[in-house]
Amino acid sequence: MCPRLAIPVIDLAKRGERHLAVCVDDFGLHDGVNQAVFDLLALRRISAVSCLVDGPTWASGAPALHQAVNPAEGTIDAPVADVGLHLNFTETLDPASQATCPSLPLGQLIQFCYLRRFDVAQLEREIERQWDRFEAVWGRAPDFIDGHQHAHQLPQIREALVRVLHRRYPASHVGPKPWVRQCRSPGWRAVLAGISVSDTVKAAIIGVLGASVVGRQVQALGLRPSERLLGVYPFDADATGYMRRWQAWLRLVRPRGDLLMCHPATAMKQPPPWPDVIAASRRMEHGVLTGEAFGQLLKTSGVRIVRLSDEGGSAHS
Repeated sequence: MCPRLAIPVIDLAKRGERHLAVCVDDFGLHDGVNQAVFDLLALRRISAVSCLVDGPTWASGAPALHQAVNPAEGTIDAPVADVGLHLNFTETLDPASQATCPSLPLGQLIQFCYLRRFDVAQLEREIERQWDRFEAVWGRAPDFIDGHQHAHQLPQIREALVRVLHRRYPASHVGPKPWVRQCRSPGWRAVLAGISVSDTVKAAIIGVLGASVVGRQVQALGLRPSERLLGVYPFDADATGYMRRWQAWLRLVRPRGDLLMCHPATAMKQPPPWPDVIAASRRMEHGVLTGEAFGQLLKTSGVRIVRLSDEGGSAHS
């Protein structure tokens, strides 16, 4: 076979095209989430996968994820998606592994963090444990860091995360570095784009819990935060409503740096021992995101789905 020729990189954003990273959260939670990730990677409709390392299908799903994300041997193509660590402090997925730092329901976790009732050193050890588990299975460091239910941005947890990042990526570090999800809201512009006031308020509340602080602290370490977070809704939409939200989110996308999260899944073949409370919304999202209408929307939107790592900055390339 002839060797693949290198194609020069063209900055399409300068031609008016806008770039968006699209991330599926919760890989490893169950086989339905994993299958949705594989489906969407094959269609090139996502560019990031965030992994729950204590989930029952993380280790078993990682080889197929590696194959789906990485180019064939002998080519010079870049990976088609970043793969990151979805730090978990709110779901009990592996009781034995999580015993030294038990998870709490989100409301209680927020309360504990703001009342500063945690031992930050204990939180550091828990982040290190999850990080080490990621590397043991994936074979290298994560391309990015974020948090299940955005817990990584809460007080005390974000302090622990910054300490871990500083240890692992000191100023003298040479080589790839991860980017970090910043949960910054698009603000009132979302309403003008067609997002409901209730969705806009929910996104703003998420951002107020620590987005700007995380962004500043990450940049101070010489790492890159993502920009605004899109994709927030209360998991109550039907397919028509979800498509309408996507139309608005795509109108909001800036030239570079924005991130949209989604939570698709197929029907579970082996349900986990706990209920997936958003299972119906996950299946709806999968149906929309794999559909022809969504593909056409992407083609006409002026938005290209890209890895944040491809835009310069940090992670593995």
